[in-house]
Amino acid sequence: MVGVLAAALFYGLIGVAALMRPRNLLARFGIEASQADSRNEIRAVYGGFPLAVAGLLLFSLVRPGDSDGILFALAVASAGMAMGRIVSVLIDRTLGRYPALFIVLEIVVAALIANAIKGV
Repeated sequence: MVGVLAAALFYGLIGVAALMRPRNLLARFGIEASQADSRNEIRAVYGGFPLAVAGLLLFSLVRPGDSDGILFALAVASAGMAMGRIVSVLIDRTLGRYPALFIVLEIVVAALIANAIKGV
């Protein structure tokens, strides 16, 4: 339960930050959001989607008997983000501080979620 709450907080914070300050969210990654369309995209993908994930994680705590599939999908999605970053490192042969931090966070979040799956 604590791991799922921590994962929900992780995704919730990203989502709120993206909705409120889309220009700042990706600036540390060298991505500029100077156009309204780019801010719209950040709010959708980094705002709305993580908030939906956080909501599903919280739902899994309310309906634990029905949540193994939800938790499995979200654990795989979290691990998939880390894997995408690792593939990028292998292709580009460089790893910045923030991508490295998020590789670790995404793996930890995936593990926290996976640990909550009861049917495994």
